[in-house]
Amino acid sequence: MPLDIVNHFPFSNILHPSDVGLILSYQCQSNCAHCIYNCGPAWKDWMEPQQVEQALTQMAAWQPAPQVHISGGEVFLNYALLLHAVRTAARLGLACYLETNAGWCVNDEIVERRFAELKDAGLLAVLISISPFHAASIPPKRTLLAIRCAVEVFGVQRVLAYQAQYLDEITRWGVEQPIPLEAYVTAYGVRHAGKLFWQDYGLIAGGRAGYRLGDYISTQPAAAFEGLRCRAELLAAPHSHFDLYGNFLPGFCGGLSLGDWHNLPTLVERYLHNDSPPLIAVLIEGGPFALFELAQREAGYVERAEGYAGKCHLCADVRRSLLESGRYAELQPAQFYEGLE
Repeated sequence: MPLDIVNHFPFSNILHPSDVGLILSYQCQSNCAHCIYNCGPAWKDWMEPQQVEQALTQMAAWQPAPQVHISGGEVFLNYALLLHAVRTAARLGLACYLETNAGWCVNDEIVERRFAELKDAGLLAVLISISPFHAASIPPKRTLLAIRCAVEVFGVQRVLAYQAQYLDEITRWGVEQPIPLEAYVTAYGVRHAGKLFWQDYGLIAGGRAGYRLGDYISTQPAAAFEGLRCRAELLAAPHSHFDLYGNFLPGFCGGLSLGDWHNLPTLVERYLHNDSPPLIAVLIEGGPFALFELAQREAGYVERAEGYAGKCHLCADVRRSLLESGRYAELQPAQFYEGLE
C-alpha cells in the first residue's frame, strides 16, 4: 500500500524547505574528504544566468518563501555568476546569503572589494567554512582573512564562521600552509582524531565521508541500519538544494534527486499524491537497508566487509551499484558517483 504522505507530514512541510541552496556548480578547487556532494576540480559545468533566474523564481513562488544560500562547489570560482545570482535573489525579494571555503581569499583588496560588491547587490550574510577538512587544502590564513574582511563589510552579526570552534585546531600548526589530516592523528591518536572529525564536527556519512574517513569511526554492518527510514530527510527536510542540472536534492542527500525543480508545483503535487520515484519510495518506507536488499536482488550488490560509517554511507554505496542499471532517473547527477572512494 502506498505511503499516505499527507497524514505523515503537515501539508505545508512537504517539499517546502525553509532554507534552499542554489548549487551554481559542483566545481571546487578542493577535494575535501568530508564532502557530501563529491565536489572537486573534475566538475566543469556551471549554471547559465537564465537557469539562475529560473531556479530563484521557483523558490520565490513558495509561500512563505525560503531563505536562499548560494552554494557549490566553490561559488567564487565564477564570481560574475555569483554576483548575478545575488542580484536576482534580491530583485525577487529572497533573503540571501552565500557559502564559501575561502580558498580564493589571497589578498585584502580582492576580498574586501568582492564582499562590498555583493553586499551592495543585496547579499545579507556570509557563511565561511572552517574545518580540518578544508584546512587540509586551504591555508588557514585565507580563512582568517575571509572572516576579518567579512566582518568589516557585513558586521559580526552577519558572518557565520562554520564551525568557529575549529579555528584553534587549524591554526595550531601555523597559518601559512594546509594541514594534512594525518597531523591530527599524530598529535592526538586515531581515537581522538576520529572524535574530532566525526562527533565534534557532526559529519554526515554520505558522499566521500564514509569512504575517506571511515577508518576514524566504528563501522557497522548493513543490518545495523534496518528500520531507519528516511521520510523526514526526503519529504520534510528544512534544508535542501536545487542544482544546475535541474535536480531537487533533499536534505543533505548528494546524488539523489526528488525530481526536476523547473516545474516545482507539478513536482510537489506528485508527492502529495504518493507518486514518488521508485528508489525514493523505498527509502521513505524502508530506508537504506531496504535499498540494500533491493540492490542485492537487482544488482547482485555485495555488502562491504569493512562495514559502513552510517546509514548515509550505506545508502550512497548501494545507490552507486544501482546506477549502472540505468533504470533509476533519481540517481542524479551521475557524476556524483564517480571517484567517491
